[in-house]
Amino acid sequence: MTGYYFLLASRELIFDEFLKRVCPPRELNWRKYRRASRRSVLSRIYQLGLRGFFEYADYLDANPLEAAFLPNLLKVTVSRFFRETELWDHLAADILPAMAAAHPASRPLQVLHIGCCNGEEPYSVSLLWKNEIEPVFPGARISITAMDIDQTCLDRARQGWYPRKTLREVPVELQKKWFEPEDGGWRLDEEIRSMVNFTKLDLLKDHLPGQQDMVFCRYLVFTYFQGKRRREMARKISECINPGGLLILGRKESIGSQEQDLFTAVHQNLKIYKNER
Repeated sequence: MTGYYFLLASRELIFDEFLKRVCPPRELNWRKYRRASRRSVLSRIYQLGLRGFFEYADYLDANPLEAAFLPNLLKVTVSRFFRETELWDHLAADILPAMAAAHPASRPLQVLHIGCCNGEEPYSVSLLWKNEIEPVFPGARISITAMDIDQTCLDRARQGWYPRKTLREVPVELQKKWFEPEDGGWRLDEEIRSMVNFTKLDLLKDHLPGQQDMVFCRYLVFTYFQGKRRREMARKISECINPGGLLILGRKESIGSQEQDLFTAVHQNLKIYKNER
């Protein structure tokens, strides 16, 4: 092993030891964090004027407010339009038409995104609704709320400007219709952006808006948390969804044994679950 790769491996092992120390007491799954998390932690260590991972671990133990911030610091945001395209194909062909047909005209279909990052996911829903659902069900309405703890992400989402790589799964006809090239990237049309309400939310502390018909919580609670804290957040999510409403997870996630009384699988492969509350 060359000196460079030995140093790199040593840094990764040190970061793993840091995660093993700070994550389990806070019911975080240390195995789910990646190199990008290490960079974020190092940046925070430098901001605080500390000397390394283990001094920061001591700082976390002594400062509850900093410890509460840790899950957001460790989270890695990977966000694209229509990420995991099989899910979106199924939503467009089956789930959303069925919900639009059955939903009472007296109120809009309520859709909530928890951990919306830069907005690609909620905007994917608004694009589907505008192009696939609205022409067939002109009387149906939708209300999309997108939440994240990171104000910078929310500001980016409202701007609606995206680099080319985040659009790689957007169908060509939708890109031509709803995106304009700008500054080396793409700007999403205001009509689509106006369909989403972005708001700041700390899932650990804040209440979720109720009476939701569909909730997206992908690669957050069911990836990073475990134990009692995961159960508490799963129950909080269940309580905000109407009976029989849907929870959408990421393809690599699943409902565990401790949440099976809250949700049952509608489509296991696509990680679509029904709220049983």
